[in-house]
Amino acid sequence: MEILNFKRRLAELRYGARHPWARAGLRAGAAAATLALLALAVWWPAQRERTALEDKIQSKRRDLVQAKQADELLGAYARALKDVALLEKKLQNAATQAQLVENFARLARHRGVRIITETYEEGRGAGAHPSLNTELAVQADYPALRDFLRDLSTLPTWSEVQEVRLESVQGAATQKGRIRIVTYRHAPQQAKS
Repeated sequence: MEILNFKRRLAELRYGARHPWARAGLRAGAAAATLALLALAVWWPAQRERTALEDKIQSKRRDLVQAKQADELLGAYARALKDVALLEKKLQNAATQAQLVENFARLARHRGVRIITETYEEGRGAGAHPSLNTELAVQADYPALRDFLRDLSTLPTWSEVQEVRLESVQGAATQKGRIRIVTYRHAPQQAKS
């Protein structure tokens, strides 16, 4: 039964293909299919070339980013090496309390900061690098205080700011504050008996 239906439909298609408009439609369809195949034949290699070029560009970008990251890493390593050497040098400094008082006073004068009171206390660590805790009561305008805090890293000892509390002075452009600083020093050599 299905074979008869198929043959009948095939016969109807052949009969319909005899009509001039049907032939014109078939020719137009064949021409369109030919043009589509030609366009595909031209487009396909160009698309493959374009994809290969995009992959090459992506690869170059990836290489450039990796080179940039490697350069940044090398720069960071060089800076870290320099900072470690500076830190080791600062830790070898066996500054006395008098030298620290002098260093803080000189830095404060240079930055226009007035030290009102200062308190020093030996740290509890008895290791290779004992600490000296310092509390400074200071007065100055805010930019001078900011520069003073920033320039603590230029001292020959390793001094870290632990706490800063600032208050505005009524009717003046100055700030009063308390600064807690911990300074790590090299332990003095003890005489052998």
